[in-house]
Amino acid sequence: MNIGSLYTVKKYYWLLFPAKKTACTPPPPAALAPAADRAAYLSNRFKCNVSYIESNSVFCLLEKDEKYCKILSTNGEVSWIYLANWCKDDIEEVNQ
Repeated sequence: MNIGSLYTVKKYYWLLFPAKKTACTPPPPAALAPAADRAAYLSNRFKCNVSYIESNSVFCLLEKDEKYCKILSTNGEVSWIYLANWCKDDIEEVNQ
């Protein structure tokens, strides 16, 4: 992934965490609860605001630290996602 590039989410939703230290790996696809439910659960668990982006969403990569990615979503949120090996193919660079 290239910093400053735009990326699109192909199939899954991605949880957006306010800080890298709270970003965690998403569950495998078979275990995915609805995005709003999962975000609400993790918001309560970590005592912070966890949101999400859905499939076909676009974001800009701002920073990458191993498997942690700081992104800017189309609604202006700066957040962190955790890029686990099993789901990294769900994110694709947008051809300009």
